[in-house]
Amino acid sequence: MDFTSFFLPQSDAYSHDLSTLLDMADPYISCNGSSITMIPMTEDEANAQPMNHGNDERKKRRLVSNRESARRSRVRKQRRLDELSSQVSELRDTNQRLLVELNHMISKHARIVRENSQLREEASDLQRKISEMEMEEAEVAAAAPRTLKVA
Repeated sequence: MDFTSFFLPQSDAYSHDLSTLLDMADPYISCNGSSITMIPMTEDEANAQPMNHGNDERKKRRLVSNRESARRSRVRKQRRLDELSSQVSELRDTNQRLLVELNHMISKHARIVRENSQLREEASDLQRKISEMEMEEAEVAAAAPRTLKVA
C-alpha cells in the first residue's frame, strides 16, 4: 500500500521533499526506497504522541514567551538606562549651578570679611579719638580757673 498521498499535499503550491516529510513522521514510518510501510505503534506510543505534540507546542510557546520576556527586559533595562542618563545630566547641571553659587558666596564672604576688618579698624580709631578728646577735656577743665558764682 502506498501512503505517499497521505503525507504529500494535494496542491502544487507546496513542494516538499519526501524524505523530509518521512523524517518528520519517523519513527512510525519506514521507507525502503520505493515503498512506504507503517510501523505499528504500541498503545503507550499512541497515547504519548499527542503529549509529544503538546510538549512541542508548550516548548514553542515557552520559547516565544521567553523571547518576549527577554525583549521586555531589554526595553526596561534601556528605559532605566535612559532615566539614569537623564538623572546624571540633571545632577551635573545642578552641580555646575551650585559651584557657581558657591564661588559667588566665597567672593561675597571675602568681601564682607574685608569690610568687617575695615569697620573694626574704624571703630578702634573712633574709640581712640573719643579717649583723646575726653583726656583733653579733663586737662582743660583742670587748667581753667574756677569761677565763683556770685550771688
